[in-house]
Amino acid sequence: MKSLILLCLLSPLVKGQWDPNAQSGRSTFVHLFEWRWEDIAAECERFLGPKGFAGIQVSPPGENVIAWYDSGPQRPWWERYQPVSYRLETRSGSESQFQDMVSRCNAAGVRIYVDAVINHMTGWWPSGTPATGGSSFDAGSLSYPDFSGSDFNGPNECPSASGNIENYQNPIEVRNCKLVGLNDLKQNSDYVAGVLAGYMNKLIDYGVAGFRIDASKHMWPGDLGSIFSRLSNLNTNHGFPSGTRPFIFQEVIDLGGEPITGSEYVGNGRVTEFKYGKFLGEIFRKQNQLQYVENFGEGWGMLAGGNAVVFTDNHDNQRGHGAGGDMILTFRVPRLYKMANAFMLAWPYGYPKVMSSYYWDQNWQGGQDQNDWVGPPHDGNYNTLPVTINGDGSCGNGWICEHRWRQITNMVQFRNNVGLEPVENFWSGTAHQIAFSRGSSGFIAINNDDSASIQGDFMTGLPAGDYCDVISGSLENGSCTGKVITVNGSGMANINISASEEDPVIAIHTGAKRGERAPGRHVKVIQDFKMKSLILLCLLGPLVKGQWDPNVQSGRSTFVHLFEWRWEDIAAECERFLGPKGFAGVQVSPPSENVVAWYNDGPKRPWWERYQPVSYKLETRSGSESQFQDMVARCNAVGVRIYVDAVINHMTGGWPSGTPATGGSYFDSGSLNYPDYSGWDFNGPNECHSWSGNIENYQNPSEVRNCKLVGLNDLKQSNSYVSGVLVGYMNKLISYGVAGFRIDASKHMWPGDLGSIFSRLSNLNTNHGFPSGTRPFIFQEVIDLGGEPITGSEYVGNGRVTEFKYGKFLGEIFRKRNQLMWVQNFGEGWGMLPGSTAVVFVDNHDNQRGHGAGGDMILTFRVSRLYKMANAFMLAWPYGFPKIMSSYYWDQNWQGGQDKNDWIGPPHDGNYNTLPVSINWDGTCGNGWICEHRWRQITNMVQFRNYAGFEPVENFWSGTAHQIAFSRGSSGFIAINNDDSASIQGNFMTGLPAGDYCDVISGSLENGSCTGKVITVNGGGMAYINISAFDEDPVIAIHVGVRLRKMR
Repeated sequence: MKSLILLCLLSPLVKGQWDPNAQSGRSTFVHLFEWRWEDIAAECERFLGPKGFAGIQVSPPGENVIAWYDSGPQRPWWERYQPVSYRLETRSGSESQFQDMVSRCNAAGVRIYVDAVINHMTGWWPSGTPATGGSSFDAGSLSYPDFSGSDFNGPNECPSASGNIENYQNPIEVRNCKLVGLNDLKQNSDYVAGVLAGYMNKLIDYGVAGFRIDASKHMWPGDLGSIFSRLSNLNTNHGFPSGTRPFIFQEVIDLGGEPITGSEYVGNGRVTEFKYGKFLGEIFRKQNQLQYVENFGEGWGMLAGGNAVVFTDNHDNQRGHGAGGDMILTFRVPRLYKMANAFMLAWPYGYPKVMSSYYWDQNWQGGQDQNDWVGPPHDGNYNTLPVTINGDGSCGNGWICEHRWRQITNMVQFRNNVGLEPVENFWSGTAHQIAFSRGSSGFIAINNDDSASIQGDFMTGLPAGDYCDVISGSLENGSCTGKVITVNGSGMANINISASEEDPVIAIHTGAKRGERAPGRHVKVIQDFKMKSLILLCLLGPLVKGQWDPNVQSGRSTFVHLFEWRWEDIAAECERFLGPKGFAGVQVSPPSENVVAWYNDGPKRPWWERYQPVSYKLETRSGSESQFQDMVARCNAVGVRIYVDAVINHMTGGWPSGTPATGGSYFDSGSLNYPDYSGWDFNGPNECHSWSGNIENYQNPSEVRNCKLVGLNDLKQSNSYVSGVLVGYMNKLISYGVAGFRIDASKHMWPGDLGSIFSRLSNLNTNHGFPSGTRPFIFQEVIDLGGEPITGSEYVGNGRVTEFKYGKFLGEIFRKRNQLMWVQNFGEGWGMLPGSTAVVFVDNHDNQRGHGAGGDMILTFRVSRLYKMANAFMLAWPYGFPKIMSSYYWDQNWQGGQDKNDWIGPPHDGNYNTLPVSINWDGTCGNGWICEHRWRQITNMVQFRNYAGFEPVENFWSGTAHQIAFSRGSSGFIAINNDDSASIQGNFMTGLPAGDYCDVISGSLENGSCTGKVITVNGGGMAYINISAFDEDPVIAIHVGVRLRKMR
């Protein structure tokens, strides 16, 4: 479970419309596309309930146009997506049949999710065209039972000449113009929003558990959020706990390349992750390699698992609509399709949906199926045919029923059985063979190779026994109808899968152990409610451990960048302050030999000389190799990890021959002559196609990665010799006890080249307290504010990524360019990376000088009041792995909007030797060192974060636009007042046990007494909070580690 938590570290834990509201032990839903309500009710009772399915997506129940062309489509499937009214009358059945279906499915433990079409009404049809419920409408005059002309977007809102969407690069057009001619509703109209909420609330009253929101991409996220806020809680008469919110998942097609992204919508609920099915299709069609799925999910640039609904195919893209093209797998390629679904149901990412289709004859002309419109199986009057069940359990009357295929049904039960167990024992053979276990509950092996078998002994993680392979057969009455796999007392099993097998997959789980009764559902009970809440909200991010784990000691959660500190000062600081105060780690400046940068009429020994390496000797102005080793050992001994800033993209810029280096090495940058490299080891004209050899065009990824960054000689990481040198350097540091690396300028290297280098790194040194097999922590510097083709998500497969949007957004918020009240979904909901792949900070050594990203929005020590507020929020909010900046002071010299002194190096003596960090009597630093990490308001919030741990955000409150408060479960509470005039004053639910608490912003708990404000929490968890707009630090923060006394 600890492994799970580390890899959820620290996604936002605010609960709401992301929870599928499934009954305990159920984890997969099915789309019964175009099924009749009475058939769905029967299927719930006879199959879906007993087999452990969680829910059903049903076709739109609102009245729609009867689409009929004498010389074209007759009653196509897409008529269901052209609503006329919200009467519940369609070819699937009547309102009473709908009610009966929902009630019967809920009784069988199967939830109903309605496909809600609320973006638009019909396209153009002649006046008098019939509708399924008998309603009259006139599309041309925008006359519908519920709407008239003023309720639709028109020329004032839609900028295109035709009124249709013409340019998908224009978000206004995509959201305010007609989608393929469909009359576009104005969701920001109070009346329209009220009608839509009324329709959905009626369905909630009937017992539905949630909604798929069709065409969400074509509506503004804020308008959708407003509609969802009007929805009722779920109906307790149907078994939902009081206060349960409807599940929301929004259809947003986002394969990249357009300004509208799925991440814009995750603040409202989950989002359909169309990349998922596309990537699975590419993998199983061998356009990509199965062996690379070890970080499948967020690591492949997809949404966070807790925000995603995933599927191999859906009703759109199985017809070539939507997304994925000819890569999409469907029932027409059953061997590959079953393999892909088996992987999806075994892999812990997202909320999976199984497709259940009907058959239609295709008619391929010009690369397109001209029959892609064909509606469901029907009689001569186009009434939908019932779903009949054959003697072997398959379906008749033209219904495919993929959900009844043994290989899929049994994998639904596999997923239910393995629950939230992590991926372990991951193995890859050839490029298209994998195996892995899910904790001690399940094991799967997949062979998609065209010729090679999987054959050998594998660690399954399962208890000893004989297990039924649920792909080749089932467990029935204690016996297996397919293969039997024997697991020995060590968890090992012999697995043999020929490349020519009909289903080249083996899957076993503890619910399919031979000789035991096969349960309908195998439920893993999680006793601790708070842990269960956490898990549900991580549901189901990738659980594979690796280079994303910061390797911190238990109970530590924040690291600090001691920028340009000497090694001996860092060692002392670990022992006297960082260890005792609960810091997790230190980012240290590059330890490798660098150029001694000196201009007689310019910068002398600037900070950036550390980013122009000459060799990998450990000799810099921070100290010698032996001092580095001593520092690492002493910091590890007090529980503080060391992360090295590794400069592996380049060497120096142009310097005259004979320019000195910090370790005495000779180099000649002009001839590309360095101690470790020569000309062959650098990118040149064959790789870099810019005229100057420098990066000139950031819209060209090849140029960004193969040309010189500001004139720095660019290493060829794809060269095996170069990568070997870099691996050797990093492995030397690992042998000395470092826990990980910041990879400088990662954006300027190819992700694949970095991955190759990281794969050759040693495991961490067990002599420094790291468990055997621990991988080095990796976080990569990728500046990605959008607008460029290179994105941070390309790199998350290698490790974490620096999320530069974070500090920019916090600066905008606390400088009041945005509103603090909107932070309730701060993180992924603001378009940032998943929390488990992000390193976050208010500022860093680059952007506090105007370099990097964020511009004049970045907060630094120079605006201390706002800076302390922003850091307090960062350390209280559960997103990412946070880094504190610890700076030195320099005099600025502003000319033409730029600080001409932005180059100045660390405090130094007359010979430019770095000055020691002296500690004043009050705990502050001297000799020009700022030491923000020692500021009481920051140090104490580091401890707040350690105590809050993985508790979810609860009791979120906003007052004015710039006031918030929230608790972290029952462990911590914070209130922040960034308003210029209004106070925060009143009683707040803190979630904490009764007692007196020391506010860690205004003071500290010292020897049992509080040096600042005392906050009293009563027996109901309430506390009176008073923060003036004029307080020096307008923040109050309390946690269970600073309770002065318990209340009687």
